[in-house]
Amino acid sequence: MRYTRVGVLVTALIAAGALTASQALAGKTKRHQKVVTVGIVLTRSGNSAVSLYKVHSSLYGQGAAIQHAKLKNSNFPIHGTDTVTTYYADGAAATKDTFTVGTLNASGIGAITGSGRCTGGTGIHKHQRCTYKLTGTYNAKTTISHVTATGTVTG
Repeated sequence: MRYTRVGVLVTALIAAGALTASQALAGKTKRHQKVVTVGIVLTRSGNSAVSLYKVHSSLYGQGAAIQHAKLKNSNFPIHGTDTVTTYYADGAAATKDTFTVGTLNASGIGAITGSGRCTGGTGIHKHQRCTYKLTGTYNAKTTISHVTATGTVTG
């Protein structure tokens, strides 16, 4: 089950990174953004995992993200933190998140919740500021995570 938990955590973190990239388009105006991600765990060791995600931002379009996650426990509900770098055409956006993957239901699906903030980046994302909430699901049977990040971006 540890692999499943790590996958969920990673997906949540990536979604946060996607939000940061889209914020680059916002300029100094505060804008609403929605980022949808789907991802997979590439490697894991103990309570650490690295994941890769496909990202779509309502402000910035398509991108790809890499997540470095740390889990605080190994039983559901799982709590963790991560850093995510999301790559877009005009630069890379960096974010930090906290998340929870809830107890699995009878179908092996757990709810993902969390929040995060932008921490900088390159190109147009260098001076962005953002906050967002994470929601989604993790399927322990398939190890597929779907996470949506919604929030505001400035900068």
